[in-house]
Amino acid sequence: MIDWPSLGHAFGDGSDVPGWIRALYSDDRHLADKALSAFFGRALHQGSVSSAAVTAVPFLAHAATHTRHERADLLAALAGCGGTEAEPEYDDEVQGCARIAAEVAGLLHLLRDDDPMVRRNMVRVARRATGETVPAVLRELTARCTSDPAAAVRAEALTVLTLLDPDGDAARRRLRSALTDPMLAVRAAGALALLERSEAPYPADVVAVLAEAGGDPGFDVSAGEFVPGIGNTDERIWILTEDAYALAAVARGWITHGDHQGRGTRRARHLSAMWRDREDETVSLLTEALRHEPDRWDLGGLLDVISQYLFGASRPDPALADNLLPHVHTDTLAGRRAQMILGQLGDPRLLTHVPDPAPEALAALALRTRDPEHQRLALRHRDATHLDSLYDALSVEEARTHLPDLTRLLRDRPTQTLVRRFGDWAIRDSGLLDRLEALTRATDDELAAAAAVTTALLTDDPGTVLRLLAHQLAEDSRRLEEAGRLGDAAAPLLPLIECYLDDGYDWTRLHAAEAHWRITGDPSVALPGLTALLDPSRPVGVRALQAVHRIGPPYPSDLRPQLLHWATSERRLLREYGTCFPAQRHRDDQLRETARRMLG
Repeated sequence: MIDWPSLGHAFGDGSDVPGWIRALYSDDRHLADKALSAFFGRALHQGSVSSAAVTAVPFLAHAATHTRHERADLLAALAGCGGTEAEPEYDDEVQGCARIAAEVAGLLHLLRDDDPMVRRNMVRVARRATGETVPAVLRELTARCTSDPAAAVRAEALTVLTLLDPDGDAARRRLRSALTDPMLAVRAAGALALLERSEAPYPADVVAVLAEAGGDPGFDVSAGEFVPGIGNTDERIWILTEDAYALAAVARGWITHGDHQGRGTRRARHLSAMWRDREDETVSLLTEALRHEPDRWDLGGLLDVISQYLFGASRPDPALADNLLPHVHTDTLAGRRAQMILGQLGDPRLLTHVPDPAPEALAALALRTRDPEHQRLALRHRDATHLDSLYDALSVEEARTHLPDLTRLLRDRPTQTLVRRFGDWAIRDSGLLDRLEALTRATDDELAAAAAVTTALLTDDPGTVLRLLAHQLAEDSRRLEEAGRLGDAAAPLLPLIECYLDDGYDWTRLHAAEAHWRITGDPSVALPGLTALLDPSRPVGVRALQAVHRIGPPYPSDLRPQLLHWATSERRLLREYGTCFPAQRHRDDQLRETARRMLG
C-alpha cells in the first residue's frame, strides 16, 4: 500500500496523484489531458523530479499501454521521471531512472507505434534501459535509426544508441555513417555526437555537416525544451563555444537555412559573448538573420543584441542600415532599437526617414558623428534622456558651444554626470553658477554633493564644501569620490579618508585609495590597497586596475604576467554562469584596453 500523502511534489504532498492516475483511464479526453497537465506541472515541475513522480512510474507505464488517450504525452511524463539530462544528477532522478528501467521491456513495442510522437517519446524512455534489457533495446533502436520514416525519431534514436552503446568500432561506424544519411536531422545528430567526442579545434568536416544539416527543422534546437534522457540540444551545442571558427561556421549555416527557432542567432550571440574581436562577424551574422523577418518580440531582442555588439564593431555590415529601415517607423521597442542602431551607425537617414527620432537614437548619432547640429538636436529633444554618454564625450569647446542648452538641462534634467562634467570643463559663467548653487540644496543628496564640489572647483572657494564633506564623511563613506574631485584642496579631509582605507567593503577601500592619491599625489598609500583589489572577475577589480593605470608607472613588477594575459587572451576572461553578459563583456573590454595601455 503506497502512502501517497507521505510523498511530495512542488505544490504539496502526493495525495492528489492517485486521482490524476485514475483520470488517465477516463473515456473523457479532456479529463485525461487535465490530469496529465497537473502531473507535469506539479510532480515534474519545471523539469524537476519529485518523490511522487518516482512512485508513479509503474502506474504511468501501465497507463501508456492501456489507456485510450494521450499516449505520447504519457510517455513524455514517464521519461521525465528520470530527469531532463542524459545522466541523472539527484537522488530522486536516480531512483526514477531505476524504476523506468524496470518498465522498458514491457513498453518496447511502442517503438513501432503508428504515431511518430509515441515512437519519439518511447526512444527517450528507452534511454533508461539497463542490464539484460539493453541488447533488445539496441536492436529496436537500430531499426528506428535506420528505417523510421520520421526524421526526428531517427535522429533521437541515433543519439540514444550513442548513449547506450558509446564504445567500439560499431559505434564509431554508426556515427560516421550518419554524416551521409539522406535525412538532414540524422546527419546533424551524428555530427553533434561526434563533436561531443572530440576536443577543440573541432574537425572541419564534421563542423561543416552540422552547419549544413543542423538548420533543418527536424533537428530540434529549441532553447527551453526539456528532453528527458538526452539533454537539451541547445545546451549540448554549447561545446561549440570552445572553438570560435566552428561556432561562427555553424551560426552562419543555420542562419542561411532560415534561422529556425533562432538557433543560428543564438550561436552568433555566443560568438562575441565568449571570444574577443568577433563583433564585426557577429553583427554581420545578425544582419543576415534580420532578412528572415523574425516576429515582433524576437525582432526587438535581435536588434537589442545588434546594438550591444555595435559598440565593439569597427566595420559594421553595410547592409545593416538598409535592413533596419522597414522597422524604424513602428512605435514599438523594435522601432526604437532600429532607430538606436541607425544613430550608432551615424546614418543621416535617422533624421530624413524618421519624423520624430527617439532621444537615445539622437544621442547615439551625436556621439558617432560629433556634428554640432546633431549634438544640438539631442540636447534639445523634449525628452532629453540617456545623455550621460554624450556629456562624457563633449570636449570643452563643444560644451562652450552648447552652454545654453547644457545650462537649461542642468535646470530641467540634472544628472550627477552633467554636474561633474561642468567641473571638468571649468566653464565659469554666472548663470551656470546660479544653477549649481541651487542644486546644492537639492533633495537628492548625491546630486547636491556633486553640485557643491563643482561649485567649489569653479569658484576656487572650497570652504563650504569642506565643511559639508567633513560632516558627511564622519558618518559614512558615500562622499569619498567627491572628496577626491577636490584634489589637494581636500587635504583637511585626509584623516577622515584614511579611516576608510582598511574598511571591510572593497568598493569603500577603492574609493578611499583613489581619493587619497588624488588629494596627495603620493601613490605610496593608495597602491597597496589598489593592487590587493586586482581580481578582474569582480567589478571592483577592473576599476582598481584603471585606478592603478591613472596613477601611472612604475607598476608593480609582479603585475606584468597578468597584464600580458589580460591584454592578449583571445577568449573573454570575465564570464558569469558560463557566458559573458553585456556587463561582463564591457568590463572585459575595459580590462584588455587598460592592460594594453599599461604595457605600453
